[in-house]
Amino acid sequence: MIDWKKVFLGLPLFLTACAAPQTPAETKTVWVMDTACTISLHGGSGDAAVQRLSGLDQMLDNYDPDSDISRLNAAGTLSGIPELAEIAAQTADLQQRFGSRVDLTVGKLTALWGITTDHPHVPSETELRAVLPTISPAHVSTSGDTVTLADGAQLDCGAVAKGYALDQVKALLEQDTGITWGTVSMTSSILCYGEKPDGTPFRLEIRDPDGDGVLGTASVDACFLSTSGGYERYFTADDGKQYCHILDPVTGMPAETDLNTVTVFCDSGLMSDFLSTSIWIEGTAGIESHLHAADYQIVAQDKDGTLYVSDSLDFTPND
Repeated sequence: MIDWKKVFLGLPLFLTACAAPQTPAETKTVWVMDTACTISLHGGSGDAAVQRLSGLDQMLDNYDPDSDISRLNAAGTLSGIPELAEIAAQTADLQQRFGSRVDLTVGKLTALWGITTDHPHVPSETELRAVLPTISPAHVSTSGDTVTLADGAQLDCGAVAKGYALDQVKALLEQDTGITWGTVSMTSSILCYGEKPDGTPFRLEIRDPDGDGVLGTASVDACFLSTSGGYERYFTADDGKQYCHILDPVTGMPAETDLNTVTVFCDSGLMSDFLSTSIWIEGTAGIESHLHAADYQIVAQDKDGTLYVSDSLDFTPND
């Protein structure tokens, strides 16, 4: 049996806040959404953030038959859970702008592969043909706090859940006037919150996916950032082939791309999570437009080792 908690606690952070604090921070670590989340805040406790993250973890757990998302998938419609409606509606808005390489209706597909479970499985063509018709942005709709699924669709919010959770944490922190700044790190997604007393930026190292080093350091003001790459989670099948956890909703197979890693910086946690995966799947063919975007910034590396950095991002490559 694979102990994913041990596996991921043993990995270096994909993104590491590396600035030394001027005053001690109160730090808490909680295991949520299959990762170790470290909450490091100045001027207040992270207790409310832990409680909120734990609640969202339970709500969005596809492997818990009693979770809200499981109840939605079983019934086909669910009301009274505004968080699910918000995730679906915000994702739909992003799909309108960036396309549907990230699709929440992959629930049956991810369950079929089971890549993050103890028993991953390479599905047959017959199994894939049965599941692919259930995947489409058109199969999920929202009205107020009601979410409705159609044509056998089932939701899996894994592609945006961490980002959305960090959005919710930020909203909580803004209600606590004592908390001035800090970071909340969910390994591949991070919230940089507030402003340091000396006005210096947050400095974040971006991990080199090919080793233990870093690609470089970004200096940013308060923001969200997320990293995607096929190296994050995968399993090795009996034939020796590695299959990554990011699935292509069109083919049903693990996505194939010429990018190693993508990190997105922006003012929305869910958007950063969505875009890092979407851009990674898209590959270098569309990278140029992302380098000049007005409302987000990126750092990406292709499989030849070439770096792609947004014009406006303060980024120092590692020599």
